[in-house]
Amino acid sequence: MNPVLSTDRAPIDYKSIRGDYQTARAAVAATVGIVAVILLGSGSASFAIPYAIGGLIVTIDALYRRNHGSSATAPLLIDITALGAMFLIGGASTSVEVAALAYGIVAMALLLPARMAGVLLAYALAWSIGVAAMNETGILSRTNQGAFDAFLTVMLLLAVAALIAGATRVLIQVQDRQQKLLEQERRTVEVKNEFVSMVSHELRTPITGISGFSETLRDHWRDLPPSEVDEFLTILRGESEHLENLVEDILVVPRLDSGHLRFHLEQVTVLTVAETVAEMVFDEKTSVEIDIPVYVEVWSDPARLRQILRNLMENAVKYGGNEIYISGEERREGTYTVIVADNGSGVAEADRHRIFEHFEQLSKGDARLEQGVGLGLPIARKLATAMGGDLWYEDRFPVGAQFCFDVDLVKETEVEADAVAADSGVNR
Repeated sequence: MNPVLSTDRAPIDYKSIRGDYQTARAAVAATVGIVAVILLGSGSASFAIPYAIGGLIVTIDALYRRNHGSSATAPLLIDITALGAMFLIGGASTSVEVAALAYGIVAMALLLPARMAGVLLAYALAWSIGVAAMNETGILSRTNQGAFDAFLTVMLLLAVAALIAGATRVLIQVQDRQQKLLEQERRTVEVKNEFVSMVSHELRTPITGISGFSETLRDHWRDLPPSEVDEFLTILRGESEHLENLVEDILVVPRLDSGHLRFHLEQVTVLTVAETVAEMVFDEKTSVEIDIPVYVEVWSDPARLRQILRNLMENAVKYGGNEIYISGEERREGTYTVIVADNGSGVAEADRHRIFEHFEQLSKGDARLEQGVGLGLPIARKLATAMGGDLWYEDRFPVGAQFCFDVDLVKETEVEADAVAADSGVNR
C-alpha cells in the first residue's frame, strides 16, 4: 500500500512540524486576541469579546502543545470549536469563513489521516452551516466589523501560508533523506558487485593452483624427482592456507557485525604468535625484524590474535616496502600495544579513513595490483575492538606506515585465577 494514500497515517509527520506549527498557531491566536482586546477597550466593539476569549484559549493551548502531543487531532478540534464559537457569537463575513475553512482543510489534509480528517471536516462544516444560518436570519450584529473581518481573513491566510511553508520544508527534508538512502543503496549494490568480483577472482586463484598441481601430481608423481614433488606439495599447502585464510576472513564479517562471534580468551605469548604468523606470511625476499620480549603475555583469543597479525602483516607485504618491523610497547598501564611497521610509502591523509571500510582497497577493479578483498584492515580493527582494544594507523618516521593495536596484558590476579582453575579442573 502506498504510505501517502494510507488512511491510517498523515501525509506529514506531525512531530516533525509540531514546533513550527504550534508557534505560528500561537502567534496568530495571540495577535487576534490582542487586537480584540484593543477593540474592546475602545468601547464600541462588543462583538470582539468572543474573539478575545477564543484567542487566549488557543494561544495557551498552542504554547503548551509546542512540546507536547503526538497528534494534530486535538489542536485542530480546539481550533474548529473556537473559530465556530467566535463566528457564531461575534459574527463573521463570508471572506473570514472561507479563510477559516481553507485553514482547516489545509491543516487536516496535511496533518491528519484521511479518516480523521474526514470526521473533523464534517464537524467544521456543521459549524459553517450554523454560522451561515445565523447570518441569514440577521440576528448577528455586524456594525463596525468590516475592518476586523479583513484583519481576521489576513491572519487566517497567514496561518495557511505558515502550514504550507512548514509542510514544504518537511517534504524537502524527506526527499533529501530518500535521496541519501537511494545513494546508499546504489553504493551498497556497487560494493556488493565489487566484492563478488574480487572474491571470485581471489577464490579462483588458489583453487586453480590446487587443482593444477594436484592433477599434475596425480598423473606424473611417479616420473617426477622427489625435490619437485616436495616443491609441488609446498605450493599446494601454501595455496590451501591462502584459501583457508580468505574463507575465514569472509565468514567472520557477518558474525562480527551481528555480535555473534565468540572469543575464547587465554594467556598468549605475543612473540610466539608473531613469529608463527611471520613465518607463514613472509618469504626470504622480505626483511623481517620482531622486537617483542619473550615474557610478554596478553589476555586474548589466540586464533583471533593470529588473524589480526596475519591481516596486518599481509597488508604490509602488499602495500609496504621490503622491510617489516614488528614490535610492542606498554603505552598504557595494563595494555600492550603491538606495532606492525613497514618502510613503504605510507597511506595518504585522504585514504586513512577509507582503508578501514569493508571491501575498500587503494586500487580497485582491473587496476588492482595486489590480492585481497579489502577485508583485512576492517576485520583486524573489529576484532581488536571486540576484544576490548583498538586498532589505528600512524605514520612511521622517517618513511613508511605502522598499524598499531591494543590488547590487555595478563595481570597477576588472572594468572593466579588461571592456576586455581587448572588445579580444580575448571576450564575458563
